[in-house]
Amino acid sequence: MDFPRLPSRDTNGQKVVLPDDLEGEQTLVLISFDRRQQSLVGSWRGFAKELCETYNHFGYYELLVLGGRSGMMPPMAGGGMTPGSARSRPHENALVTRVDKTALQRRLGLLGEGNIYALLIEDGSVVRQAAGVLTPETADALENLLKQWREVNSGWTDASGVDPSTGGGALDS
Repeated sequence: MDFPRLPSRDTNGQKVVLPDDLEGEQTLVLISFDRRQQSLVGSWRGFAKELCETYNHFGYYELLVLGGRSGMMPPMAGGGMTPGSARSRPHENALVTRVDKTALQRRLGLLGEGNIYALLIEDGSVVRQAAGVLTPETADALENLLKQWREVNSGWTDASGVDPSTGGGALDS
């Protein structure tokens, strides 16, 4: 499914349109609907940062979805996030948007705002999603997807399965 175009703001008040302005060929977007869900989002944060360091094609963002019908962001004091939200979300990849929450949930197939959601986006499309805190199984699955994408798109494959006695023969002269 396509990720809808969402006008958002970063911590500096700069306009960011999702998914157009997302960095990374594969991008993890962590969606929360309430500032009190930050501990749930935090369960993903360290792992997502490690993945960004390991996979140069990967990026991640934390998106706080606030209610509103128009999709337009109201002006904020100082141009950025409110002081309270800036303290609870001090990193550069935090975004906030004001949209009709119910419409967004319906569009993305999310089951309400009582949980957080992790969506893996490629070329503007949601290719995988998970709900709730990061689990070891979800972490392994995400890392495997990133490895597979890198192998497919690098033109090289992992040769660790090649029998060293035969060498594989592909580059033998």
